[in-house]
Amino acid sequence: PLITWHTNPALISLRNMARRLGLNHCLAGLRQGKVYEQAFDDALFSALRKGDVVWDVGANIGYYTKRFAETVGPGGHVVSFEPFPPTAERLRARMKEIPNCNLQVLALGAEDGWVTMQAGGDDLAATSRIIAGSGDGVATRIATGDGLLERNEVPAPTVLKIDTEGFELDV
Repeated sequence: PLITWHTNPALISLRNMARRLGLNHCLAGLRQGKVYEQAFDDALFSALRKGDVVWDVGANIGYYTKRFAETVGPGGHVVSFEPFPPTAERLRARMKEIPNCNLQVLALGAEDGWVTMQAGGDDLAATSRIIAGSGDGVATRIATGDGLLERNEVPAPTVLKIDTEGFELDV
């Protein structure tokens, strides 16, 4: 099915609320310690091969971007998508020494256009979010993956990592 308990909109809303309140890290630690994160990393990195093209959608400051680039090697490529401009600049600074990466300062979504993003309250900007209208925020480009491929703006992925704070189904 398209919607599972992991992608249920109500659960995503609750997760986002807990994240805004700073509770997710504490709750995850109580529930499963580092087991989930380690299992995720193990599964993800065991699937990567030299020469792969990875799309790091919702790259934030590049924790996975750097590891992906090392894993796919010089014959591979990483495209990091980070829509929030201040966070993208932090990522750009970290990527200077990584030649097989490129940064797309845009959000992936269901259609091309522009959205308004608002900064989150955390240091890593993990709670930055798209808001309705053009209120207090930063205008950010949104594009479809298909459109980027058709315009030859990015190479086609062999692996996707998507972490978009509740926007996953649109991506």
